[in-house]
Amino acid sequence: MAMLRRVQTRQVPSTVTLPGEVPAGLSVIGSVVVQQDADGTIHAFSGRCTHLGCHLDRVQGDEAVCPCHGSRFRGDGAVVKGPATRPLEALKAEPDKATGGWIVRVRT
Repeated sequence: MAMLRRVQTRQVPSTVTLPGEVPAGLSVIGSVVVQQDADGTIHAFSGRCTHLGCHLDRVQGDEAVCPCHGSRFRGDGAVVKGPATRPLEALKAEPDKATGGWIVRVRT
């Protein structure tokens, strides 16, 4: 029963606000992995590792790294190194006219 409650709470949508000045390249902002291309295009991915759900907490080189078991992901969400086998979940980043940044809806 406890496991069911934990899984259900992960499915609650929340929003993460990204600043208008997102760093170029790959970064971790809150619970979102963000890739900003050279042309300014923003790509957002869930910051939860697809192995066991740990929060990705840093970028090394051009890869987002999971602190739990060392999985690594590229800026397009693809797995570079396991134990994760599935890519990161792609998220939609919508412009936030009020702040000039971006709003991303994530499941926590």
